[in-house]
Amino acid sequence: MLNRDISYFFDPKSIAVIGASNKEGKVGHTVFKNIINSKFKYKKQIYPINPNYEEILGYKAYESVLDVPNEIDIAIFVIPGKYVVPIAEECGKKGIKGLIVISAGFKEIGSEGAEREEELKEVANKYSMRVLGPNCLGIIGLNYNGSFTIDTPKKGNIAMISQSGAMLVGLIDISMNESYGFCCNISLGNKADLSAVDFIEYLADDEDAKVILCYLESIKDGKRFLEVVPKTARKKPIVILKAGVSQAGARAASSHTGALAGSDKAYDLAFEKCGVIRAHTIEDLFDYGEIFLFQPIPQKNSFAIITNAGGPGIVATDAFSNEDLKFAEFSERILHDLREHLPQEAAIFNPIDIVGDAPPERYEFTLKTVFGINSKVEKNLGNQINTYGALVILTPQAQTKPTQVAKIIKNISHTYLKDKPLICSFIGDKSIAEGRKYLKDNKIPCYQFPDRGARSLKTLLKRRAFLEELPLEERTFPDFEVNKTRVLEIIEEARNDGRKVLLGIETAEIFKCYGIQSPKSKLVYTPKEAMDTQPQIGKTIMKIVSPQIIHKTDIGGIVMNIETPEQAFEAYIQIVDNVKKFGPQNAKIYGVELQEMINFDEKEKVNELILGMSQDPQFGPMLMFGAGGIYANYLKDVSFMLSYKFTEDDARKMLQETKIYRILQGVRGEPSSDIEAVIEVLQRLSKLVNDIPDIVELDINPLVVFVKGYSALDIKITIK
Repeated sequence: MLNRDISYFFDPKSIAVIGASNKEGKVGHTVFKNIINSKFKYKKQIYPINPNYEEILGYKAYESVLDVPNEIDIAIFVIPGKYVVPIAEECGKKGIKGLIVISAGFKEIGSEGAEREEELKEVANKYSMRVLGPNCLGIIGLNYNGSFTIDTPKKGNIAMISQSGAMLVGLIDISMNESYGFCCNISLGNKADLSAVDFIEYLADDEDAKVILCYLESIKDGKRFLEVVPKTARKKPIVILKAGVSQAGARAASSHTGALAGSDKAYDLAFEKCGVIRAHTIEDLFDYGEIFLFQPIPQKNSFAIITNAGGPGIVATDAFSNEDLKFAEFSERILHDLREHLPQEAAIFNPIDIVGDAPPERYEFTLKTVFGINSKVEKNLGNQINTYGALVILTPQAQTKPTQVAKIIKNISHTYLKDKPLICSFIGDKSIAEGRKYLKDNKIPCYQFPDRGARSLKTLLKRRAFLEELPLEERTFPDFEVNKTRVLEIIEEARNDGRKVLLGIETAEIFKCYGIQSPKSKLVYTPKEAMDTQPQIGKTIMKIVSPQIIHKTDIGGIVMNIETPEQAFEAYIQIVDNVKKFGPQNAKIYGVELQEMINFDEKEKVNELILGMSQDPQFGPMLMFGAGGIYANYLKDVSFMLSYKFTEDDARKMLQETKIYRILQGVRGEPSSDIEAVIEVLQRLSKLVNDIPDIVELDINPLVVFVKGYSALDIKITIK
């Protein structure tokens, strides 16, 4: 069983560096020197391992970890990859808890390296050792620098996890001129053992880590991600920059759901469900980390924009609209005060343009007025204040004094706005550099352009919404009565028959087992049986049943509007004759299916919907809902949701995210469709695909919904 306690990677009492060197330029030299220079507090318990030296940087060198007389918590490998496995075996015998394998030469180089990586995992499992890497930069904690970085990053409260060592080096370098610092920097490398999820789980209870930032290219255990990450996100913000796209879309493209979802949709859904903020650029990653670190979560979506230039104010207005940020509506009292004290040409409605010659005092007055803290106009505004955050824009014009404005903003923020975010956009470079640095040094985010500020404010609102939701583990789920055993039997029978796509009669029975309504259906084998069965079903559509015949209409394999036993008798003969004449010669004919025809004319209103599921390789079943029928792939009016812990609220949200939902509610005097029935179908569908992982794709198109009731007319199920 894996040891989930990985605290020794962050606060080891002793470290061995396997491959430490006296030669400058060698990775072994840089790593060993970084540990010493990072003021590792257990100086006497640093052990260089290299048989070619007696001493390295003043420390006694050992030929093997087995020769070290004391216990060792972690070993850092900086030797050629081909030597790692046998020395890892020695580490296991020594009782070392964790390995940091900086060495390359594993699965990133091909099959030989992949075999070596498997051998490393086997040795680690044998001795219950945990492994970071291989092929990684190392780890930098508050207590030591166990990496080969040029600089040790500034200390602070951001925890940084990166799948790419090169990216981590660049991110550290970027941060050196910023106001924030790091409590740890973790390079994952090949993730032979420890992954981002393991470190996110550990960091949940690390008091030094206030915000977790991640650069990831893949997530290898989606199920554990869904279980662990939401719990950590309840305690502190998590921001992930996910680079690259999965191949889920390509593998699932044979179904409507997979084709419509696209390759990266599952990551968006997983992050949203887990409360993760997704960054789309490196700039976003640090912008979001900074605002979470230094600014409070606003109580409401209601913000002010204050600018000394009209153009940037318009840009900010567009950015706010794009992010669905709401503009604070000022009371008559506030508008009166603004009009009385600002220049006549100023715009007093949100956004407020205090015009280009604005001195620092004008910024101060405007900020205090919109937040109800104006000392010049002594009014008790009470509940008239509707401003819960602000973006302050400054352009360097002749009368502008950026640094003085920055000091005023800092004083107002720190003195009066403990629960309201205040951010800035000082546009320019040379003229505003001092003011921008002053703001950032005093925990006020200051962006080059206002659109970055808008995106950052939106992340605060996303976090507020997540924290207001009921935690996943506390949500309730319906307990439907189902027949899982029979479904597994049907799937096994199809697999034994060499089929991946289930027959219509099989899908109908599966849906019946899970309480999803579909037309009555029966497979018959002779014209006589068709004649005897038709009265039991009523108005019928008859169609050939053959795995080799997909497009039945093209070869005359379907006859509709069968209303008498005699018509059923004749239709059977006609269908089989057509298939023999026009169908593929190797077609295996199972029989002819009689399926109930739904008479739409008898219903007040009909809407065609599409429901589906495709299996994402990382996160499991992904559900789809939208406008169905023959134009589903063209309209693309669809929404998606992971079936993991799928609730009634999730189903309702899926409907509300589509345009067809408004039609289901009833338009232009029409009655509403049976929305609650559709919600129940989605919940039952979720249970089915969670219970039966052998189902890899599923489509219902159309699911026809009436004023009361529904029917799943055309069902496709593909199994492993």
